[in-house]
Amino acid sequence: MPVLGHNPTFTDSGIALFAGGDYTAKGGSAEAEGLLVVGGNATFAKSGGVFNVGRVGMGSGIIPKSGDVMLAVGGDLSVDKGVTLDVGHGLTSGPKYGGSVRVGGKLDVKGQLETNGGQSPDGLGKEAALKPNAGFGATIKKESASLGALKATGKTEKQGGSVTFKGSGQGGLQVFEISAADINDVSTFTFESIPGDSSVVVNVTGSQGVKISPMAVGFNGDRVDVYSSSKFGEAASRILYNFEDSASLTLGGGGNFMGSVLAPAASADITASTNGRLYVGGDLTTRGSGNESHNYPWNGTPPFSCEPGEPGEPEKPEVPSTPTPTPSTPEEPGTPEEPEMPGTPEEPGTPSEPGEETPSAEPSEPSAEPSQTPEEPKKEGDLATTGAGSTMMIGVAAALVLAAGGAIAFMARRRRSA
Repeated sequence: MPVLGHNPTFTDSGIALFAGGDYTAKGGSAEAEGLLVVGGNATFAKSGGVFNVGRVGMGSGIIPKSGDVMLAVGGDLSVDKGVTLDVGHGLTSGPKYGGSVRVGGKLDVKGQLETNGGQSPDGLGKEAALKPNAGFGATIKKESASLGALKATGKTEKQGGSVTFKGSGQGGLQVFEISAADINDVSTFTFESIPGDSSVVVNVTGSQGVKISPMAVGFNGDRVDVYSSSKFGEAASRILYNFEDSASLTLGGGGNFMGSVLAPAASADITASTNGRLYVGGDLTTRGSGNESHNYPWNGTPPFSCEPGEPGEPEKPEVPSTPTPTPSTPEEPGTPEEPEMPGTPEEPGTPSEPGEETPSAEPSEPSAEPSQTPEEPKKEGDLATTGAGSTMMIGVAAALVLAAGGAIAFMARRRRSA
């Protein structure tokens, strides 16, 4: 899977974000990459500026084809005054343009709705607006139950605010189990001895609500939650957390949550950035400070892989010839207000001592800054404003995870001294 960048990399008609209830974007939340499907009402009421849907300023680049539906709402769609909802920004190569919006109820735009050449019909009725995904709520419930019934293949160890998932060393799906009470308030996640290209599912048991403020994630010896990591996309696409019975889910702080989320019974409140698919059966509220949702399909089972194409293998976008006439490049949306610096999450506990089997690679020391500057876009028009080349936001995210870096660095020093 690709690392974070500015340009489209693959086309994907699969659902990236799903809320069975209402979806609300407020505060300084920034963008939602890929197809966003909302069973209830969708309200974009952030504190001024641009909210990107479909194509985003900086993400995986895995998005629907130009002109395809990027936002489907079963109920009403509202855009508050001072807010620009920008769907499919910069997708101007044709034969279709921008991103389309379908609304089952009414469209209430007090700010601006930019579809960049896409369509935006309303009054369609819920089933027609969500087609062909009207039954997706039942799908995620069924898949969650199926994954939840799997027997654990690896070991789970928790110490303080850290949890370590140690694989079996054998190929195939790696399954871990942890109670909602134990994963609650965890901030440092370490995955060890995960073979080859094996996918990972973490089954969270119990109906208790869960609050997580992610600060650091290690995967087979690499620090993967920093934007400079070459394993960022790989880790995001291999991990899935299954909150089968949890009634609520909070992903707090301003760090990166790595992996897909399946929570068919929960409503979710998000201030962290998410990297994976995000499926909740209830309401979904994003209200962080510049937080983003990046579309990385989980490569474990077909229902959550990219479509069309083979499971887990998105198809490369075609580069069509320039149409005649070519529509003008959409105007660049206004610069959003500078988000406030999020509060620093609590210091995580010291991670548990690794077992006798040591991963082949040692964890790398985290860096406060990305190792390289993203390339300027070379195709598909201008960048979306929000998150595009966002040096400030990368700096914020890096600063937030520095405190937790010591936990994984501590493991590296112990291994070197062993």
